[in-house]
Amino acid sequence: MAKIPEYIIDRVRTSVDIVGVISRYVSLKKAGRNYKGLCPFHTEKTPSFIVSPEKQIYHCFGCGAGGNVFNFLMQYEKISFFEALKLLAEEAGIQLPQTRESREQVSEYDRLYEINLFAAEVYHRLLQENYTELQPYLSGRGISSEMIKLLKLGYAPGGWDTLLKAAQKSRKDLRLLLKVGLLTYSDKNPERKYDRFRQRLIFPIFNVSGRVVAFGGRDLSGQPDTPKYINSPESPIYNKSDVLYGLHLSKDWIRQEGFAVFVEGYMDFLQLFQQGVKNVVATSGTALTEQHSALIRRYTRRVILCYDSDTAGVTAALRGGQILFQNNLDVQVLLLPEG
Repeated sequence: MAKIPEYIIDRVRTSVDIVGVISRYVSLKKAGRNYKGLCPFHTEKTPSFIVSPEKQIYHCFGCGAGGNVFNFLMQYEKISFFEALKLLAEEAGIQLPQTRESREQVSEYDRLYEINLFAAEVYHRLLQENYTELQPYLSGRGISSEMIKLLKLGYAPGGWDTLLKAAQKSRKDLRLLLKVGLLTYSDKNPERKYDRFRQRLIFPIFNVSGRVVAFGGRDLSGQPDTPKYINSPESPIYNKSDVLYGLHLSKDWIRQEGFAVFVEGYMDFLQLFQQGVKNVVATSGTALTEQHSALIRRYTRRVILCYDSDTAGVTAALRGGQILFQNNLDVQVLLLPEG
C-alpha cells in the first residue's frame, strides 16, 4: 500500500513555523533563543513549556510532552497524523498525493468529529425547516438569524428517533452516535436506541479550533418535570472541564480587549456576543475548574465573572473566582442589578 513520500512530509514540516502554529493555542513569550509558555497538556502555574524555532520542536519539562509540529497538532486537536499533515500542507500550499492509505487513515477521533458535524447539520436544517413554528420563541428570546447561523443553532423535534432515522438514512455508524451520547439506550429495552435530545433548541459546543465536540439542549416543551438544559455526556473528544463555550469565536477579541467576561450559560453568551460584547465565554452551567483556568490563561490574565445575582450565582462566582485566583488570574466579579 503506497504511503506519502517522506520527502513530502519533511517539506511540509519545514515549510511551517512551529512557533507560529503553537502560538495560536498557547501564549508564548521570547526566552533567549526559545519561546516559553504554560503547557496546554497539563495544569501548571510556572511556565515549563519550551518551543525551539531553531530545532522546530517543543518540549514540556513538567509533563514530558514534546515533538514536532505534527505531534503538537495530533495531541492538542486529537487528530490523526494524516489529518495534521493535511492541515499543515493546505496552510503551506503543498499538494499531497492521494493514496489509498491516506484515504483510509481516519482515526476514531476524526470519525467522532464527523458524526458530531453530521448531527449539527441535521439539527440546523430542522431549525430552518421549522423556523415559522419556532419564531415566536426565538424572537421572544431576542435570538437573531445571524446568531443562529454563527452558532449553528439547531432544533430537535419531540419524536424519539428523528436523528436516529436521519443517521440510518445516511448509513452512519450508530455506534459512533452512541459513543458521543447523541443516541442512548432505553432502560426498559436495552436493545432499543433513541435520541438523547428531543423537543429542544440545540447549541453545538465547539472546541477552540471550531470543531463540534458536544451539544447542549434547551427545553422547549415547558413540561414542569423536564430539565431546562441537558448536555452531551463526556466522550473521547469532549471533557466539559476543558471546554469554554464560544471561545472559538471570542479568543481573538479576548486578546484584543485584554480580559475575558465569564457568563454561566449558552443564552448569556449569545446575548452578549450579539450586542457587541465579544470577549465573552460561557461555562455552560458547569463549575469552573483548573483546566478552565489554564485554557483562558493562554489568551488573557484578567477575568470578569458576570453571573446571576441570586444566591446560586453569587456562590458560583465566589467558588469559581477562588479557583481562577489560585491559578494566577486577576479576577473581578460584576454584580448585576436585580431584574
